[in-house]
Amino acid sequence: MKLLVRSVSAVAVFIAAACALADTGEETFKARCSLCHQGGAGGAPRIGNRSEWEPRAARGKLALYDTALKGKPNTAMMARGGFRDLSDHEVMSAVDYMVAQAGLAPGLQPQPASVPPAAPLPPAVPAATAIAEAPAAEFDDRTATVRIAEQLLAQLAPPSAKIEMQEGVANVGALGIRVGTREGVVWLRGMVKSPEIVERAEAIARSAGGGRRVENRLISAQLFEWD
Repeated sequence: MKLLVRSVSAVAVFIAAACALADTGEETFKARCSLCHQGGAGGAPRIGNRSEWEPRAARGKLALYDTALKGKPNTAMMARGGFRDLSDHEVMSAVDYMVAQAGLAPGLQPQPASVPPAAPLPPAVPAATAIAEAPAAEFDDRTATVRIAEQLLAQLAPPSAKIEMQEGVANVGALGIRVGTREGVVWLRGMVKSPEIVERAEAIARSAGGGRRVENRLISAQLFEWD
């Protein structure tokens, strides 16, 4: 009888562990990934939107895992979504969950893409001409400041928050973040609630700022908390 009880207990523990693993992807998405993937903030593919996930899934699941774990340069997608405490298993489970919600089941290997015929090369351009015709910056420093502040407001601030501009510096209300851009360099100042916001704000600034260099001097209020 004792042996039977132990066997039943062992099975129960196994089932509970399996359920916990099965729920990891959904729980990780709801707790962390939904910040961007629920509404598409920063260009993130939205949960359940097949058309936005299909071109990404076409590269294979390994490529999706790699992007989620390592991040994507010049976008708001940071390594592990900006949550460095997440394990590899939690990150990959969240990817599996989001892909499944889009109705897709990509294989592990990237799908081979058809290679179009090579187009004829254009005539060589003299170096001096190429320099003269180089395009100017996409937008100026003030515009960069405004765009970054708007994205911080949209992605991190509560609905009632507003942006105040003063002498070219944007103050994003309720977040405690001030943003400015000078000579092509974006700076972030202020005290925020958590280290996660410090990292997310920097990723947003890099993306919305057109690839400008970012000086992040935000401070997490948690550094000053005492047990």
